[in-house]
Amino acid sequence: MSGCEKLTDLPSSICQLISVDYLDIDGCSSIKTLPDNLGDMKSLRYLHASYTGIKQLPRSVEMLRNLVTLRVEGEKLEAKWSISGRGVHQIQYSLSTFVSFLSLTYCNLSEADIPRDIGSLFSLEYLDLSGNNFCCLPIDFSKLRLLAELYLNDCENLQILPSVSNLENLRILQIKNCLKLVKITELDNLPSIERIIMMNCSSLQNPFNEGFFSAPALYASRKEDPDMGGLDIYFQCNEIPKWCRNQVRASSICLTVPTHNNEEYNFLGMVLWFVVDALDVFRNNPCFRISIAHKETLITTWTDDIDITDDIDITDGHREVSCVYYRSDLDELFEGQMIEVWSDNVTIKKIGIHMLYLDQLGNVISLPGDMDLSHLLFTHPKVYKGVSPI
Repeated sequence: MSGCEKLTDLPSSICQLISVDYLDIDGCSSIKTLPDNLGDMKSLRYLHASYTGIKQLPRSVEMLRNLVTLRVEGEKLEAKWSISGRGVHQIQYSLSTFVSFLSLTYCNLSEADIPRDIGSLFSLEYLDLSGNNFCCLPIDFSKLRLLAELYLNDCENLQILPSVSNLENLRILQIKNCLKLVKITELDNLPSIERIIMMNCSSLQNPFNEGFFSAPALYASRKEDPDMGGLDIYFQCNEIPKWCRNQVRASSICLTVPTHNNEEYNFLGMVLWFVVDALDVFRNNPCFRISIAHKETLITTWTDDIDITDDIDITDGHREVSCVYYRSDLDELFEGQMIEVWSDNVTIKKIGIHMLYLDQLGNVISLPGDMDLSHLLFTHPKVYKGVSPI
């Protein structure tokens, strides 16, 4: 029934179809209410009610014991919407065991409409609260052990995000166009994380300290499962943090792996930090090249797939984007090997390389490499002029 704009209501008799497990009324903009006896559809597993005229769901939705997907999306300027007549918090207990996909986007929800016990939705794997009106989120994300994807785009009044830590299955965290967001309380211990996108959040403090990349959970999970791959981070930032040991203001970098005892230190991974022109990211799929002992590896950013630049406000103060990559799947680094990093299709303004090792006591440390800027004169003469360490 999706897309039936002239459909004004659903007869209560439809709820007698007790074997129906999928109800999709997306785009039925003339529907204002759902039948009060919706809960009689005992087999219903998927309820999609996006871009309708519905202001609230019937209270009987709590009786949908097999519901696993609830998707309700609206327009930004629509009147305030609530899940039930008494507010969102009334259904979270009923859905806690079952719902794995929850999308409540562009419903003008304030923090009072967000259930404080949303952490009780133990089966939740996908949560999208984009386009709402809350200033903060009264949510204990750490209880959502199965959560794999979290989206908080276009939350224009969001100022502080609670701790996003200890989520063993979180793969994607996306926060875009949250201009008032200042701080993420805590962001660490995310062993499965693959992609973090924080675009057009111009007030946000850089949440990525050295401890984020040296957390045992991050490197241990990738050592156990080499197919997991790396971590890609994209956010608007024009500075490389001071903890990054090897950095240069240039479009390429060359350094020699530090001398150490290979029996004393085990290589864990490498953080590659690029500050690039935002327009280049918008126009191209950035491609970064890494050469270790003359063996080349390619890191490609498919912006069409990850949609990192569609709404960026590219002003004078926000023309740079940081593309940050954590890689543990590179070849083992040995002392004296040469590492070269550059790009052929984007303008790199700054590069940082941070190499992580595990010592015999189980501590994660970083060792500085020996940077060589003279190579640019021969390999990249156009960028040699004005090159300097940071």
